[in-house]
Amino acid sequence: MLQRWFGGKAHSRLHYLTLLFFVVGMVCSKFLMSMGLLLGALNLLLEADFKTYYRRLAENRLVHLLLLFYVLFWLSLLWSQNWTEGFDQLRRLTSLLLIPLIIAARPLPAAKKTEGLWSFFLGALLLSSLVNSLSYHFFAEQLQLIDIRDMSLFGSHIRFGILIGFGLSLALFRLATNWWYGLLALWFLYYTFDSQALSGVLTVVIVILGHAIHLLLQKRKVAWVFGISVISLLFLVSLVYYLAQPIESRETCPTNPTSMASAWQKRSKLSFEGQDLRGQDLSATIERYVRSKNGCASGFGIRHLSPEDIRLIELGFADVREAQGGLQARLFGLRFQLHHSNNPNDHSLLERFEYWQNATSLIADNWLLGVGVGDVSDQMQQRYNERGSQLRPDRRLRPHNYYLTTWLNLGLFGFVLFVGLLLLFIKQQLQYRQLQGLLIGISLALTLFIEDGLETQMGLTIFAFFFSFYSRRVVG
Repeated sequence: MLQRWFGGKAHSRLHYLTLLFFVVGMVCSKFLMSMGLLLGALNLLLEADFKTYYRRLAENRLVHLLLLFYVLFWLSLLWSQNWTEGFDQLRRLTSLLLIPLIIAARPLPAAKKTEGLWSFFLGALLLSSLVNSLSYHFFAEQLQLIDIRDMSLFGSHIRFGILIGFGLSLALFRLATNWWYGLLALWFLYYTFDSQALSGVLTVVIVILGHAIHLLLQKRKVAWVFGISVISLLFLVSLVYYLAQPIESRETCPTNPTSMASAWQKRSKLSFEGQDLRGQDLSATIERYVRSKNGCASGFGIRHLSPEDIRLIELGFADVREAQGGLQARLFGLRFQLHHSNNPNDHSLLERFEYWQNATSLIADNWLLGVGVGDVSDQMQQRYNERGSQLRPDRRLRPHNYYLTTWLNLGLFGFVLFVGLLLLFIKQQLQYRQLQGLLIGISLALTLFIEDGLETQMGLTIFAFFFSFYSRRVVG
């Protein structure tokens, strides 16, 4: 239809614009993601070449399975009680239906066009990460950015960290053609470790190891591959050893909450009995911070704190080492949580342990069919109450592990289908020798263990777009 007015390439150009909306939108704009869905679906309807669409879709086994996975969510309404919540979840899952259809029904762009697509993706990542970093490090007070997770201004810090890892992989691919991409790769590395997003760190590690092993295998240096594997294993053992070490602080005098409270109110406007800016009990934050400096948990210790120390405590930093920033601060925080697990609230790792225990308890009672797409939240809340969970009501969330979430939604068959889908995708990337697709597949498969990746528009778009794009051979 549009070809009559705008020429024979009208639909191809609109399709490419749709892909541009997706690659830029998933980085920094929900509006562009939504526009991509609307424009892509409208373009297919106006072109109306349904026989060709059907033929291309029929040839794509991965997209068949992904669409079957989507259909299972609709079927799970049959054993859901809360249809209102169920339809709301299905509305969010629209991306899982439309994006594979939009991408798989039309040819992928030519190599030069694909390179242009990734250039827009890298540009959006660079600009967004620069804005994030400058805002957090220079304008945090004005923008009320309290926590490092607030550093991601355009969406989830977890998903953005994963995208930075994908961008690093693209930059490494282009390094041989232009050394400026080396600077971009270094920036992405810095941003990853500065932002402390563990999913992003995991993705970056996978990308670096993948590229290194691929390069060495190309040069047939198997001994080097073995050496890298040994070093990686030793690093992992060292990390486990570090996390296993208890954290000790030297107690220089008995704790005196009364004198601490009196001295604190002379130094800060925040109430000693209230909460810090992260919502944590301020008295506990103060005591931990003072002890981390080997100070006295009393009025004497408060009086010897610097104005910067007071500001950090107000911001919710409970240890001077956590306030230093970077990945080392994140690892130190995890180490503290592992050795002080009596209260999981406001500790991301301990909260996840509680989410997983709650979810597995539910799965044990509903292992075959799950609880249905509409009942996951309700059933999780009910099970928290039945187990007498220590989590506060505002911290009683969904599983934060998409494999568990899938099992709860769809039961055993849905879980097996989703795992099989990921494994088949990875196998196909190996067959096609698509390193970028392989690294993306491995990254998604591993990061979904620690987050609910397909429960937000950004997460769904990332998964559906890259899965569909690399479900075929990609040139360029």
